[in-house]
Amino acid sequence: METDALRLLRSANRIGFVLSGGSSRCAFQIGVIESLLELGVRPALCVGVSGGAWNAAAVAVGHAGRLRTYWRAFGRMPGLDLRNLLREHSPYRWSEIHRRTFGRYVGIERLRRPETLPVFVGVTRLSDRRALHYDLRTAEDPLKILLASNYLPPFYTHAPRLDGERCGDGGISNNLPYEKAFEEGCDAVVLVTMKGESEGLLYRNPREIEHEIPSEYRDRMAVIRPRHRLATPFLERRWPALVAAIELGRLRAREVLLGEVHPETDVRPDGVAPSVLLARLILGVWRPALRLPRKVPPPRP
Repeated sequence: METDALRLLRSANRIGFVLSGGSSRCAFQIGVIESLLELGVRPALCVGVSGGAWNAAAVAVGHAGRLRTYWRAFGRMPGLDLRNLLREHSPYRWSEIHRRTFGRYVGIERLRRPETLPVFVGVTRLSDRRALHYDLRTAEDPLKILLASNYLPPFYTHAPRLDGERCGDGGISNNLPYEKAFEEGCDAVVLVTMKGESEGLLYRNPREIEHEIPSEYRDRMAVIRPRHRLATPFLERRWPALVAAIELGRLRAREVLLGEVHPETDVRPDGVAPSVLLARLILGVWRPALRLPRKVPPPRP
C-alpha cells in the first residue's frame, strides 16, 4: 500500500535527503536509505549533520550501496590508543579512522566529479553557536568540514577552523537542517532522525529538544524515525549491534512509506536512556544555580 508520504516523494521533482546527527545511532539511516532506493526514491541533494554527514557524503558520491561496508571498516579499526594522547591529546583515534575511511568510501576526487550530488554539511560556529553549511563539492578540504561537524570533546580535542573560525558539531546548533534542502530548490524532503516517536517531538538542539516542524514545511516532508528509543549505544562499534539498527531503519522506512506493520520496530529497550539519567543528575545538582522551580504538592484539605 502506498502511503501519502510515498506519493509525495514519487510526485516530487527534486528530493532532498536530510540526515541528522546521532553518532553510532546513525546506522539506522543506512537501512532507511536502502529502503528508499528500493522504492525508487532517489535524492537530488543531501544535507548531513554530525554522524549523518558521513552517510550524506557517501550517498552523494554514489556509494549508498557501500554504506554497510563503510561502517564496518570504521568499526574494525581500534578506537583507542594511549599514544594518541601525545599526538592529539586524546586517547580516541576517531580523526585518524575517519581520514583512512574517507578516502576509500567518499574521497575528494569523487566529490569533484560532475555527477556528484550537491551535499551540504552543517557545522556550528563556536563563537556564537550559529549554524553554517558547506558544500563538500566545492570545499578546499571537505574532510576538515566533516570532522568539524563531528567535533565533540573528548573524542576530538582540537576544533577545526573553517574560514578562520573554530567550528564544532552541527547538532549543537541545528540537528534538523531541512530548511537548507528547501532553500536549495527541493520540493520534498526526507528527514531521517533517531529520536523515537514515543520520546516526544523532534530534537533540534540542546535548547529545543521538542521541535515541531512548521506548517509551511510539514506537508512537503516525510519524517522517518524509530517508534521508540534506539537500543544502540551512542558509541557502539560492534557490527552485530549496528546491523540491528540498520535493519530497524529498513523496516521502519517501509512502515512509513508502504504502511506495513513490523513487530520488530515496536520493541522498547529496557531501562532509561543514559542521556536522560545524565540530565536528571545535572538538574538535581545544579537546580539551585539554574533557579528551576520544583513541583510543589497541593495543600491537603
